Amino acid sequence: MNFPHHNPTFIIKTLGCKVNQYESEVMRQSLLRSGYDESGNPELADIYIVNSCTVTHKADRNTRRLIRHFHKINPKAKMVVCGCYAELKEDREVLSQIPGVTWLVRNREKGRIREMLSSVIASPVEGFARNDRLLSSFKDRDRAFVKIQDGCNHRCSYCKVVLVRGPSASRCEKEILNEISQLIQSGHKEIVLTGVCLGGWGRDFKKHLTLGYLLNKICGLKENFRLRISSIEPIYVTSELVNAVWKLPKICKHFHIPLQSGDDKILKAMNRSYNTKQFLTLLKRIKKKLPNFAFTTDVMVGFPGEDENSFRKTYGFLKRIKPSRVHIFTYSKRIGTRASGFGEIPDAGKLKVRKEILKKLTHFLAIQYAGKFKNKIIHVLVESKRDKFTQLLTGYTDTYIKVLLDGPDSLLNCLVPARILKVSGNGIFAKPLNLDKGLSV
Repeated sequence: MNFPHHNPTFIIKTLGCKVNQYESEVMRQSLLRSGYDESGNPELADIYIVNSCTVTHKADRNTRRLIRHFHKINPKAKMVVCGCYAELKEDREVLSQIPGVTWLVRNREKGRIREMLSSVIASPVEGFARNDRLLSSFKDRDRAFVKIQDGCNHRCSYCKVVLVRGPSASRCEKEILNEISQLIQSGHKEIVLTGVCLGGWGRDFKKHLTLGYLLNKICGLKENFRLRISSIEPIYVTSELVNAVWKLPKICKHFHIPLQSGDDKILKAMNRSYNTKQFLTLLKRIKKKLPNFAFTTDVMVGFPGEDENSFRKTYGFLKRIKPSRVHIFTYSKRIGTRASGFGEIPDAGKLKVRKEILKKLTHFLAIQYAGKFKNKIIHVLVESKRDKFTQLLTGYTDTYIKVLLDGPDSLLNCLVPARILKVSGNGIFAKPLNLDKGLSV
């Protein structure tokens, strides 16, 4: 298939997690290096790539809707559906019946996307670079994601991800370090380490390694940058890891540790590896080393068996542990998981009420945490675009507080010292410092 008047154009649409976003960027870079052009029209291209998610039934539905939308507006285009929803046999059968789907690509095949397309669409540039898998930039993002690990060895009863991503597999140290160096050199000031089960990095190597070891290696790079750890399971927040975050100034003092429920009965049914007492002990251990560290978490509502008492326990436990931010999501029945056979879940009306109750609590806790830093000097990585509502500068501290600042465009994409002046439900406002002295990261 040839395009006599232009190079073949593509659009990539990504659903789901940071791992998927990273893998989309790898596919995008691979196609650009091979001479394909990214479409300037968000709805018209020769090739559509839908990088899917299947963590909830809503994610499945969004993938199907996106496929049908693209086929409706451009029925002659080729359609690639990849990612977690394109992994299992029963899901692939559903997707293959949707008009317009040309290829179904499993996660492990994403790295070969250019070769697959070239089998039917003439590649404008022949040959494949040896370092093609290493990202050199991350489109439209100030913080660049770096995937260091894939897969998971745990069997949480509600989770489909282990079925579609397979067992834990670590990326080699040298490749990670080289990629991070390239991303920093291209202008990214913050690197976010991500993986399906991030803390499992290195444990599958013949020579057993740990995430704490990798953090030390990354922070040994000479470039100036900030390093953030994304979601990590409690079992992997070891003393070694906490010490690394404490002693290495490049690492953000922020842990995102999923809780899921504050009721031990529900945690056991979820097949989580801890109870609330152990979770609380972990947080106390971190706080002893890092008194003002940011703790963010995930909480699920509506797991089978969650009654009013279970919900009250979750609410009370959140009040006790005081996370600065909480991702609240509703249980979704996933065929193939143990929990899919656990029975009835609370009705939609109850779930909506429970989510709203938790949202109000966590909004209060976020303001309470930010208040600790009022009149204190913090460092903000200013994003490259202003806040669309206030037109002020905006960015995040290393403790993951989003702040608004009044300052010139010269501060965009810079790490800026600032003083927090106001903390309210309408936002956290700060004043940049030392503007006359110039800023560098």
